[in-house]
Amino acid sequence: MEFELPVTKEELQVVLKEIDDYYRNYKGEYEERPLEVPVLEKLDFTMPVESEVRRNVQEEFGQKIDAEAAEKTAEYEARRQAYEALYAAESTLLQKRLEDARLSYEEKKKKLQADAAKRGIAQTSVYLSLAAELEEEYGRECAELNRQEQEKKAEYQREIDQADYRVQLTEEAVSLKYGALVEDEVRARMEKAKELFRETTKYNNQVEEKLVKSRNAKIETESTLKLRYLEITAKGLTEEQLTSLGYYQDTIRAIDGYYYTVDAQSAYDDFTKDSSMNYYLGPFYDDILYKYTLRKNNP
Repeated sequence: MEFELPVTKEELQVVLKEIDDYYRNYKGEYEERPLEVPVLEKLDFTMPVESEVRRNVQEEFGQKIDAEAAEKTAEYEARRQAYEALYAAESTLLQKRLEDARLSYEEKKKKLQADAAKRGIAQTSVYLSLAAELEEEYGRECAELNRQEQEKKAEYQREIDQADYRVQLTEEAVSLKYGALVEDEVRARMEKAKELFRETTKYNNQVEEKLVKSRNAKIETESTLKLRYLEITAKGLTEEQLTSLGYYQDTIRAIDGYYYTVDAQSAYDDFTKDSSMNYYLGPFYDDILYKYTLRKNNP
């Protein structure tokens, strides 16, 4: 029977009724047509590679890992930044202290020179001894300032290293926690994929079995079919006869033509709620329901 594929549910109901009336009630001349088998499409399903599933899961968990690690290490990161700032500032402080020491030394040296000139001992051993002592004192002060700077820097570096260590331990703990969750999710997805693969294989085997039976039924010749048609139309058609004539082929084509334009979940919901599908599909209802179930579960 020739018809256009429906694009709305209302059109689908009209087309199904026309197909039903055509095959069940038509009593006119036999329409020449080649025998065909019902269209039952097999489903394609490829098992995912575990390494790819793991990579996808790790990417999905990546933001959670980064966020939790950042939250738990925030205190240590702040501590490290604070001591890094102190460490960097220590060099600047040293230069200021050394400059202050130099200015103080220069001031004392000028006073010593002025006092020596006033007392007339500028070139005496007494002056030279006092000048040398002043210079040694300045040298000791500079050395002490450098020592203090190195001591402070060492203290700050220990704090920085300790904060780094805490950050590392925390990040490792978070990674270990999510590592277990990632593996659990990978196992769950692989198990679901295996189940879908088993269901798809089972469905395809059932489809093949029905297709084989339908193809075997085509051994009936066109002339014999015509004679049988004239005989049986007067008393109604059996399910087997409807199948041979192409009723279910056209019915399935019309139903698939509409539902495959709708997303898988909506198609499944609408199909299962429509009680008329049982009537129109007859013995093929369970096959089509199973196909839509797998399509919904394997978008």
